[in-house]
Amino acid sequence: MDQVQVRSLRDVIAVLIEQRSIVRAAGASFAAHLLDLAIMQLRLNVNDITAEELSGLSDFVGAEFMRDKSSH
Repeated sequence: MDQVQVRSLRDVIAVLIEQRSIVRAAGASFAAHLLDLAIMQLRLNVNDITAEELSGLSDFVGAEFMRDKSSH
């Protein structure tokens, strides 16, 4: 992805973040959640993070959470 595309996606992310704030303030939590998902997907694309890498991170965080939870 070239720098122009990255800049464009970052601009889109900024707009979506503003829109998320607006819909959340209006009480539309499901719409805000959908915007969160779109923002996350764009951030993954901008940072060249694959679904497999995200899954691996999620598994690691989940395992750490369970380890911390069981130690309390």
